[in-house]
Amino acid sequence: MADELGPWEPLELGEVVRLFMGWPARWWISGGVALELHTGRSWRSHDDSDVSILRDDAIALLELLTVWDVHVAAAGVLTPWDGLPLSVEGDQNNVWCRKAPDQPWRLDVTISDGDQECWIYRRNPALRVPWAQAVMMSKEGIPYLAPELQLIFKSKNHRSKDDRDAAEVIPALNAERQSRLRELLPPDHPWQALIAP
Repeated sequence: MADELGPWEPLELGEVVRLFMGWPARWWISGGVALELHTGRSWRSHDDSDVSILRDDAIALLELLTVWDVHVAAAGVLTPWDGLPLSVEGDQNNVWCRKAPDQPWRLDVTISDGDQECWIYRRNPALRVPWAQAVMMSKEGIPYLAPELQLIFKSKNHRSKDDRDAAEVIPALNAERQSRLRELLPPDHPWQALIAP
């Protein structure tokens, strides 16, 4: 996370789950923690806590976080969120949340796209995955983004931590998920070498 936008002290996974557990809208864990939920193990620390919600449900987030300080993070700029709709065109895909303006950021809410039937990849809306395949459930009952879909997000501007995640996760994916990832990644992407032939 960019230090110039303020320090981070991410919520623990259990705190995120308790916060969203009673929320009536669809939500799921995303980011590196989603990959850990899938593999059942951890291999690195995390700079933030990522949870995803649907764009159409974003306004309800303000009701859930009524006493929090909530900002839209777009193009490296934080803007207090007034509840107006968040647009894909404006790159308004992340909402940063903290308990008060003088406290560290605690939660990064990723604004995702989808309809009643499918999760939709915002970078390519032609990629539509039925919810039952897109969002999985951990043995503890925590919803999380399917690993191959999370890796697609990480693959675009991959950093060293993303390469580490890929090296840990891709070899452990089942054949179906590896096959889907092979199709979704560009043919010349370095992560293709991690997928079983």
